[in-house]
Amino acid sequence: MTTLAPPLLRPPPHLPPTTHNLNTSSKDTTLLSLSSCDEPHRLHLPSLIKSCGRHRHVSLGRQLHALSVKLGFLLSDPFVQSSLISFYASCSLHALALQLFDELPEPNIVSYTSAMDACVYSEQPELAFSLFHQMVISGISSDSFSLVTLLSACADTGALNLGRGAHALALKIGLELTPFLATALISMYSKCISLDSAMLLFHQTPEEIKSLQVWNAVIHALALHGHGSDALKLFEDMISGGFHQPNSVTFLGLLCGCTQSGLVQEGKHYFNNMTTKFGIEPTIKHYGCMVDLLGMAGLLNEAFNLLTHMPIQPNYVMWMSLLRSCSAHGDIPMAEQVMDRIMYGEIECPMGEVGHFAIMSRMYRKAGVYDRFARTRHLVERKQKGKSRVEIGGNMHEFSVGFHGLHSTEGNKIIEILDVINKKLGKQKEEANGEHHSEKVAVSFGLIKSNSGLPIRVFNYLRICKDCHDWMKFVSKSYDREIIMRDCNRIHRFVGGMCSCRDYW
Repeated sequence: MTTLAPPLLRPPPHLPPTTHNLNTSSKDTTLLSLSSCDEPHRLHLPSLIKSCGRHRHVSLGRQLHALSVKLGFLLSDPFVQSSLISFYASCSLHALALQLFDELPEPNIVSYTSAMDACVYSEQPELAFSLFHQMVISGISSDSFSLVTLLSACADTGALNLGRGAHALALKIGLELTPFLATALISMYSKCISLDSAMLLFHQTPEEIKSLQVWNAVIHALALHGHGSDALKLFEDMISGGFHQPNSVTFLGLLCGCTQSGLVQEGKHYFNNMTTKFGIEPTIKHYGCMVDLLGMAGLLNEAFNLLTHMPIQPNYVMWMSLLRSCSAHGDIPMAEQVMDRIMYGEIECPMGEVGHFAIMSRMYRKAGVYDRFARTRHLVERKQKGKSRVEIGGNMHEFSVGFHGLHSTEGNKIIEILDVINKKLGKQKEEANGEHHSEKVAVSFGLIKSNSGLPIRVFNYLRICKDCHDWMKFVSKSYDREIIMRDCNRIHRFVGGMCSCRDYW
């Protein structure tokens, strides 16, 4: 593995001051007293380092790193090694975490798992796959913790075949099915667009293994795939059967399910029941689901009132959700009110974010308000470009806008397919420079490379646009291919010119 920075087996170098609160607590006092001792017991170090990670105490954690080097524990104690890797990952210092792992003389299952976790946290799932492969060929046996981390990376990337392989490996080596492992498997199958496998696993799991986390995972799976009514029924079965009392994660899944299925009254019912019946205070994520639910249903004024009167300060994501709903329903006056809140309200707009300008420019263009369209269009040049993945024969292929990374022969074939489809749709080329959206390129690649009887599974990092959604419906009918797409919001399943979302997303 490539070294990422200067060696860390010596005391760590100075970092710029952290922005996190470092008010000294009783735990901090314990840390400082330990670091001043001559011979602290090595069993104390891992738990204290993990405490620094949980509280993001970078300075104190680095002092313990230096102390572990001084006392020789870093080279000899695997628990100190793994706790330091986890500490750096928890503090978003992922390069340092991986560098530290790189320099361990004899990494073990614990340090490998910690390094894989760091990869997942830093959104480098492919590196986690590489580490797992390296661990296997080095002769280290997997355990449930390493497999759960691998399954998390599979879920992030949509690597269904690799996830199935991890499941098969767990069965082969005789790992006991725990709630921890069952939850990870259900989540992996769901996010890798295999709801049937997720549901089969849930129903085959013994009742004593079905913890609340397992129930939550399957409720979220149904919500993600647009089966809101089934998610509500499963919830009622859990309550009436006396299996578990719900928590905030349960209700997040229920509200997401209501949002994706347009169950407005049901969503309001469960949102109110959170507090009145179960004593659970809604978080900003629950309010965000309600804004989505109301906005998608066209109840824009109600969504706006919720945002302006909720007890938690709404963030940029929530206002953007309402703005997208305004666009879907063509309500420019409400959209301009939302833009005023985004531009001049007391919210933190992410640096470089221009998505709100992109939405407004499209609305103005569609409405024929060309003077305002011109004023907003030039601000959209920095808009984030989409990326899509498609799984072919167990391998993941990633595409950005256009044909970057393709061989010329493959690129030409894709252009031919896109031209044929656009002619059938009565359209010209999307852009003069041929910058087709990444999901169209991914599906076209799937048409060329995959067996005609297999579904094309696409994973998109952004929300699918209406043009691409209509395009997918047409392709599924014209080529008689099932297309399953996971965007940042939900699962879309296109069959015979229809989508499972019923054009409600």
